[in-house]
Amino acid sequence: MFIDRKSIKVIEMRIKPLDNSIKNRYDSIFKIATHSFTNALIQITELPDDEYEVVSCEIFAPGRNVKSMDILLKGKKGFVNIEFHKQPLSRAHLSRDFEYVIQYFFFYDEPIDQKIVVIDNDRKSIDRLQIMPDLEYKGKLFYVPNFDGKKVLNNIKNKIRNEETPTEDELYIFSILPLTNHGYADEEELMKELCSLTPELKISEKNREYISLCHMILVELFVEDDYLKEELVKVITMTSSYIEKRENELKHRIKVAEQEAKVSKEEAKVSKEEARASKEKAKVSEEKAKAASEEADFAKGLLKEIAEDDDVKLNDAMMKKILSVTGKM
Repeated sequence: MFIDRKSIKVIEMRIKPLDNSIKNRYDSIFKIATHSFTNALIQITELPDDEYEVVSCEIFAPGRNVKSMDILLKGKKGFVNIEFHKQPLSRAHLSRDFEYVIQYFFFYDEPIDQKIVVIDNDRKSIDRLQIMPDLEYKGKLFYVPNFDGKKVLNNIKNKIRNEETPTEDELYIFSILPLTNHGYADEEELMKELCSLTPELKISEKNREYISLCHMILVELFVEDDYLKEELVKVITMTSSYIEKRENELKHRIKVAEQEAKVSKEEAKVSKEEARASKEKAKVSEEKAKAASEEADFAKGLLKEIAEDDDVKLNDAMMKKILSVTGKM
């Protein structure tokens, strides 16, 4: 089956919601940075010089589960798959990445380049798979700790002083700087500096917000002091109009929800009181009905006694009984 990839509509990358999984947090940082500063990958992962855009990362294989790559880039010279790994690659990791290449080839009938970005290099990664005796797959691995974050940070400081705009490469590294070779002994101090520099960058508000989103995640990963974490989050929130707007929106929703809950509670209280009053009213009505029934039985018996007994004497006692019945009719 052949599908013309040129006819596929380009769509924005869908970033999965963040959760408490450490792996997903690291994935999110790189997906946000890649989506924002796509062409920085040319230098970082030694891509052919081209203009790239992020497209749908899903491979639709009929009869099988949908496979979702981390990043799929489209350039004039073809497609490139970028995979991110927090830990050094195991054989299983590389096998999964190789499967993306194979499935893409079988489904779209064309080759695809693949680059693998590894965040940790504390142990050796598996970078080769022996597919057949005479066929080997060799992964193209790039290690984040080898990225020169120290140089990029100094360049950005100089550009801030000179009111110059950083390059796309520099902004990508700036977004993920604590994961690179930055030269700081204390990453909390590094995060403080990054958060203070971001508002001074001569860039678009959209790019500033992307950087702020990455830094928000990095603060959660690297800052252990609760007070400092809270202060940095405040700085990031004020830096990003999107985050501030989102936070205000959430606060508004909470306020509305609390008000609705209060109204519901009051309505429930009123309903409960109305139900209690209705129950008491029903009880009174039931008692009245019972009393009326008893009186009717009494009157019926008395009239029967008068009608059937010729010897009934209309004395004072009998007259009181008759009057007590007729008085309520």
